Amino acid sequence: MNQKQTPLYDALLQYTDRQIYSLHVPGHKDGLTFFHRAQPRFQSLLQIDATEIEGLDDYYHATGVIAEAQALLTDLYGTVKSYFLVNGTTVGNLAMVKAALRPGDRVLVQRDSHKSIFNALKLMDLCSVFLASEIDPDTGLAPGPSKETVAAAIRHYPDAKALILTYPNYYGMANKDMAEIIKLAKQKGLIVLVDEAHGAHFIAGKPFPESTLKMGADLVVQSAHKTLPAMTMGSYLHINTERVLPEAVEAALEMLQTSSPSYPIMASLDLARAYLAAMDDEAVSAIADRIAAFKEQLSDIPGIAIASSRLHGQDPLKVVLRGPEPGFSLQERLIKAGLYPEMADPFYVLFLLPLDDRAPFERILQAMRQAFAGMSGVKTAAFKANGLSLRSDAPIGELAVGFREMDVLDKETVPLSAALDRVAAETIIPYPPGVPVLLNGERVTAQHLEAIARWRTAGAKFHGLDAEAAEATLTVYKL
Repeated sequence: MNQKQTPLYDALLQYTDRQIYSLHVPGHKDGLTFFHRAQPRFQSLLQIDATEIEGLDDYYHATGVIAEAQALLTDLYGTVKSYFLVNGTTVGNLAMVKAALRPGDRVLVQRDSHKSIFNALKLMDLCSVFLASEIDPDTGLAPGPSKETVAAAIRHYPDAKALILTYPNYYGMANKDMAEIIKLAKQKGLIVLVDEAHGAHFIAGKPFPESTLKMGADLVVQSAHKTLPAMTMGSYLHINTERVLPEAVEAALEMLQTSSPSYPIMASLDLARAYLAAMDDEAVSAIADRIAAFKEQLSDIPGIAIASSRLHGQDPLKVVLRGPEPGFSLQERLIKAGLYPEMADPFYVLFLLPLDDRAPFERILQAMRQAFAGMSGVKTAAFKANGLSLRSDAPIGELAVGFREMDVLDKETVPLSAALDRVAAETIIPYPPGVPVLLNGERVTAQHLEAIARWRTAGAKFHGLDAEAAEATLTVYKL
């Protein structure tokens, strides 16, 4: 197919040129009715903020320009069928789980998945078995479960219907075992679902890690807005198998997603696909070379080191930085200098670089040198951040309380210091990255409490926990 085409975006331009005045929703009337002070900022975008009128197709029964745009996406990624998502990878995770599984099915799940995966498990009332991730010895980060852990889980739970994985992790680390894990799971008859939120650009080839679509994953969801030039909430869902019917995926999306899809988001997904398709090997090499030069100069800043693993792959667009101060402190320094990182944690600060060779790296480096000037401490060539990820003595585990029980059991609130061996009635999530430290229904262990304490001491913000309280509390079930 001609990947230079942008059918959905072109249709919106035609709509803008032809219409005299909007006699349909939305109420801003192509931006003509809008709060006056903000109108100059919003006007050009609101002109294409259309709805499902004649000529612009029907999102859930696409036969026109949306169908054409999604066919181009399918062609580029080489899938059975691919879809635009306007409610982010969150709805993609919910939809792929609902489409592939039935209530009560047993499923193997990577323990450090995004919270949307856990919501999907509860929504479908699945018998969930959690697989702990390995801890990378060089960085302390968790790239995902080992092939040995997955193999053991498959042997112990032969009735498992699916395996749910995350790849890469939030820091851009790509599990070295992923291809073998997917091959093993499929040989044993499991459907493989992958949250590949941070890997929409991986099909561009080296030096980027390989996409799980190429490894044979059955369903894959990608946040196009994270690494491609697409608007926030714009994602892709890919069917890469004959084992899950498009009708099942489409029914799930229609149930879970908005009935008023955003045309600017969809158009940006159409354009992001064309942008990626236009990147040849020369363009990818130019981006990689500029990023490598940037990282080399960044490493020359006193006290600063870039995390790297000898075992696992790493997305060049993600820069995991450590200095002599906690990651949160480094982030504060950067923000004061006018740079807003992707996130920080107790050890690291994370940058996301553009899929572009025109970024103003010299200006960025100048601001970073200013931010880190006078920082105490000495950079080390190699370092470890043991304790960042949740360590577990049990690589395979289940919830102590099932999803159905959660809605009927009584609860009480106890000091966090008294929560050991109780069953948590809420999920504790340092955010970002949105990966739970403690799950609703999990029995509280010393490892959970230690991990929460480490994040609190470092100044992390939580969902489900008041980290600033003198004595934090936890809601638990009365059993």
